[in-house]
Amino acid sequence: MKRLLSFLSITLSITAYSQVDHWEQLVNAYDTWTYFEGHSEPPANWNTLAFNDSSWSFGKGSIGYGDSDDSTTIPLVPSIYMRKTFTVFQKHTLKSLTLQSDFDDGFVAYLNGVEIARANIADSLRPPAHDDLPMISREGTLQNGANTYQGGLPAFWVIQDSIWKNALVNGTNVLAVHTLDSTHSWDLTTKYWLHCGTSSNTMLHDSAAPWFEFNTFEGKLPILRINTYGKEVSQHFKIKAVMDIVSDTDSLFSKSYSGSTQIQTNVKIKKRGRLSLYAFPKNGYAFETKDAKWEDRDVEPLGLPEEEDWILHGPYADRSYIRNALAMHLARKQGNYASRTRMVELYINGIYEGIYVLMERIKRGPDRVDIAKLKPDEISGDDLTGGYIFKTDWIPVDWRSSFPMLWDTTKIPYTYSYPKRENIAPEQEQYIQQYVEEWETSMQNTSAPYNGKYWHEYMDMNSFVDFFLMMEVTKDVDAYRASQFYFKKKDSDGGKVYAGPVWDFNFAFGLVDYCQGYLPDGFLYSGSGCSGQNPAWWEKLVATPQFADAVNCRWNELRTSVWHKDSIMNFISEKELLLSNASLRNHARWSIPNGTKPPHVYVMDSTLSGDMNIMENWISARLNWLDSNMIGNDCNLNVDQPLPVSDLRIYPNPNTGLFYISGTNGLTGKFVVRNMMGQSVYTGELSERDEGKVSIDLSHVKSGVYFIDLFNDSKHHIEKVLIQH
Repeated sequence: MKRLLSFLSITLSITAYSQVDHWEQLVNAYDTWTYFEGHSEPPANWNTLAFNDSSWSFGKGSIGYGDSDDSTTIPLVPSIYMRKTFTVFQKHTLKSLTLQSDFDDGFVAYLNGVEIARANIADSLRPPAHDDLPMISREGTLQNGANTYQGGLPAFWVIQDSIWKNALVNGTNVLAVHTLDSTHSWDLTTKYWLHCGTSSNTMLHDSAAPWFEFNTFEGKLPILRINTYGKEVSQHFKIKAVMDIVSDTDSLFSKSYSGSTQIQTNVKIKKRGRLSLYAFPKNGYAFETKDAKWEDRDVEPLGLPEEEDWILHGPYADRSYIRNALAMHLARKQGNYASRTRMVELYINGIYEGIYVLMERIKRGPDRVDIAKLKPDEISGDDLTGGYIFKTDWIPVDWRSSFPMLWDTTKIPYTYSYPKRENIAPEQEQYIQQYVEEWETSMQNTSAPYNGKYWHEYMDMNSFVDFFLMMEVTKDVDAYRASQFYFKKKDSDGGKVYAGPVWDFNFAFGLVDYCQGYLPDGFLYSGSGCSGQNPAWWEKLVATPQFADAVNCRWNELRTSVWHKDSIMNFISEKELLLSNASLRNHARWSIPNGTKPPHVYVMDSTLSGDMNIMENWISARLNWLDSNMIGNDCNLNVDQPLPVSDLRIYPNPNTGLFYISGTNGLTGKFVVRNMMGQSVYTGELSERDEGKVSIDLSHVKSGVYFIDLFNDSKHHIEKVLIQH
C-alpha cells in the first residue's frame, strides 16, 4: 500500500515553482532622506507623494542623536518625520514588497500616504501626533532595542498584498516614516529598507542588501511568520513580537512571500524544550497571542478552537516530522482530548526555519482540559475538590509522593500545571497532595479498600487504560515518568483522577537509541528500557486483573477500528504527500550530512520517504508484538469457566441486561455494578432472604463489559459480565 501511495505522490503531486525570480532594493536605509524634526506637527499630507518637502532638512540615514550607529546627527526630539522618494519600473512584475527596519523606539511607515507597517505604537493613534509616546521604551536590552549596530538583522515585514498593490505606482513613489522616541531617551534609531520580489529575470532596481535573505516558494503548508523586531528569541523570558499566518484557502499552495494573511496578532514568545533545546540547533517555541494593548487575545489559527496559548514544535531529529502529530491523532481517535495539530512552515524575522507543528498547549478550558475553573479563594467544600492538572516530570518539583519509583528509591515527583505554583492556595496544595497520596495508597493493595474506597473509586479506570495503551503503542521513552499529565475533577463531577492528556512524543515510535526505544518489542511499564524511573504503582496497577483485562479488551476494540494498521498507515501516507516539498526546504535549512545522525537517533535516512519507511516498519512490528503479548484476557467471556468463589454464579453471561447472581449456600453482603469507566450503574445487597438468587435488570444500560464488585466483611470479589442488546 505504501509503495502505491509513493507512486501516486510522484504522478499526482504538483511541483510548485516560485513566481519570484529574485529580490531587489527600492529604498536603502543609508540613502539620503529628507526629514522634519518633530517639535510640532507637519502638514497633514506630509506622507503623500504630492507633498513638497523642499523646505525640510536632508541627510544620510540613519538619523539620530550621534552615537555609533548614526550617519546624520540631530538634537533630542519627541519624534522625527522622514521621506524617501524612489522609482518603480514595471510594477506588473513585482510579486512582493517587504519592509525592514531597525528602530528605537516606535514607528509608523507609509507608502504614498497609505500605512503599511507600525511597531510599538498603539493602534488607537491613527496617525500618532508629534509628541505621542511609544508603548514602551526599547532601549533596555530586554526591550528589543536597536539591533543592527551590534551585527544583528533588522525587523522584517511582508506588506499586505491588498495594500501595496493599490498604493504602489509605476514611476515615482515615496516611503514616509514617522519615528517616535520615548521620554528621557538617550538614543534614536531610524533605519528603513524597502525590497521587492520580482518575476523579471533582469535587474530593474538596485541589488538587495548584502544581508537580505528570504526563502521564496509556494508550498502546500500554511506559512507562519514571527517578527520579533530583530531581537533574538530567548529561552528564559518571553519577548514581544508580531505573528501572521498565510493560508490560501482558494489555492493548493500558500506563498511564503505573500501578504495575504489569514490572521495577524501580537504575541509574546520564548524558546521551549529540555533536551532538544540543548542537543539540537532547531528549537521549539511557546507563545501567547495578545491584543494591541498586549493583553491576552484568543485566536483561531488554521481552524483550531479559540485560545491564546500555543506551542511550535520544531522536529529536528524526527525527519518524518509527524511523531507528535501521529500520537495526538491516535489519542483523539480513542475519544480523548489531545492537542490538535497543524503542520506549518515557519519564518522568524524573515529567516526560514523549516517545518514546525503548531500545537495546543495543555491547559484548562472547555476546548482543552475540560475541568472546573479553580479560583484562589475556593478553599472549601466542593469547590476545593477540583479542578487540578498536575504531572510527573523531572523539573520543577512541587511535591514528592510517599511512594518510590520502580527501581529508584527516589520518591515520585509531581508538578502543578493548574493552578500554577504561583497561583495555588495553601489549602488547594494540601488537598490535591492528600488526595494523590490516598489514591496511590489504594493502589498498593488493589484487592482491599483504603479509607472506604477501592482503587478504581479514586481514579477513572478508562482514562488510565487508554493512557497505558498510548504509552505502549508509541513506546515513548519518557512514558510514565516525564511530561505525564493527570487531572482531577470536582467531587460533584465524579471527583476522580484522570490520566492525560498525553504529551511529548518526539522521542517515540522507534526513533532513539537509548532506553530500548528502538526495539519494537518489550513493555515500558516495567522490566525494560528506563522503566526503573517509573512510578512503582504503575506496575501494581497493571498486575490488577480488572485493569489488565480492561486493557486487553480496549486494545482489541481499537485494533479492529480506529487503530487498525491500515488507518495508521493512511494517516502517515497522507502526511508524506503533504510534506514532500517542504521536507526538501527543511533538509536544506537543517542539513545533516549523509552517513551521520543527530545525538540519540538510532537510524536515519537522507529522504522523507526513507524516514517514513523506517517509522512505518517499526510501527508494524510494534503492533504485531503487542497483538501477541498484550496484558490481560480478552472480552470473550466463557460461561462454563469455573468461578473463583465456588458457590457463586452469574448467569446468563453474556446476556441482554437481565441476569442473576446466585449462590447455592446463600449470599450476604453488598455489590456494585460498574462500567468500563469505573462508574456505578447499579448497587444492591445480598441477604439470606434472597434464598441464594438475586435478579438484576440492566436492560437500560449500553452494551459492553461491566464489572460486578461483591464484598462483605470478610470477602471481596470482582466478576465480569457482558451485556449485548
